[in-house]
Amino acid sequence: MPVTKTILAVDDEPVNLRLLGAILAPQGYQLETASGGPEALDKIKSVKPDLILLDVMMPRMSGLEVCERIRSMLSIPYIPVIFLTATHLEQRDVIRGLDIGGDDYIRKPFDSLELFSRIRAALRVKQLNDELSRTRAKLSRYVSLATLRMVETTFSEAGVPGGETADVTVLFSDIRGFTHLSASMHPEQVFKMLNLCLSKQIQVVEECQGMVDKLTGDEVMAVFQGPRMVSNALRCGQGIVETLSGSEMCLTADCIGVGIGINTGPVYVGSIGSETMKDYTVVGNTVNVAARLCGLARKFQVLFTTNAAGRMDPVEMPYVSIGKVPLKGLKESVEVFELIT
Repeated sequence: MPVTKTILAVDDEPVNLRLLGAILAPQGYQLETASGGPEALDKIKSVKPDLILLDVMMPRMSGLEVCERIRSMLSIPYIPVIFLTATHLEQRDVIRGLDIGGDDYIRKPFDSLELFSRIRAALRVKQLNDELSRTRAKLSRYVSLATLRMVETTFSEAGVPGGETADVTVLFSDIRGFTHLSASMHPEQVFKMLNLCLSKQIQVVEECQGMVDKLTGDEVMAVFQGPRMVSNALRCGQGIVETLSGSEMCLTADCIGVGIGINTGPVYVGSIGSETMKDYTVVGNTVNVAARLCGLARKFQVLFTTNAAGRMDPVEMPYVSIGKVPLKGLKESVEVFELIT
């Protein structure tokens, strides 16, 4: 059985609202009405219409103003708007209405068959938009936000995503003793434990203004940008340590801990992979050093480099130097610092 679509009709003339009701009700539409802009804006939140029929010429607040308000309400999902316009409406007003977010218009007095056709077309657009939103929400659980943005915005006309150099802070977090733990647990228990551990870390990353770039087995890779990226990354490392060390996962003899490595510097942000499978990520020596520090860190230890230390206030987050440390793949040793957690 098809779902009844709700249409909100907005017009300051009661006779027009009654006419729309007489036309739309026999077609199976649920009609809600508003006699002006302020009432319409209130009803949109409570009724959640599938479509809005909006008169342009109204006192107090014109239909164009109402449409602008609707499109500025970020909490409201996309709702198609069809303007009901007077025959004498200036073309520039019609164009402005479409430019500010209106989807279509029909002149009064309107032909009922034309009205039905325009309503069906607008509802098809909404259906496609809703399906896209649902798909995006599902994908966001499996694909990083950066990859989604890349797919949506950075593909060139040739279909090849662009890349750029950026200054970022990279954080790696890896569960210590995971192989030993997983060998002594049932696979289902390992799965539940891993999900719990990763979900706690992801929450901390997001709270600290970071973005999860990768989940690889028991490892988390996160990227931070902006003027406070180092402080945010270190707060994140500290938050992960506090969250996991105080969680229910540490009530057993085999307390789960993580080692964390952080580095700051230039990276190349772009797409890697093949024509059939791509990923959007950051690459470069900055990433490699952060990963090496993560491998070096002991349980619940947060290590970072001089690059990161030079951009933070030691009073804000105290730390100590553990000296110069050789890292695999680097010719020279790197001075490493430990965050006092």
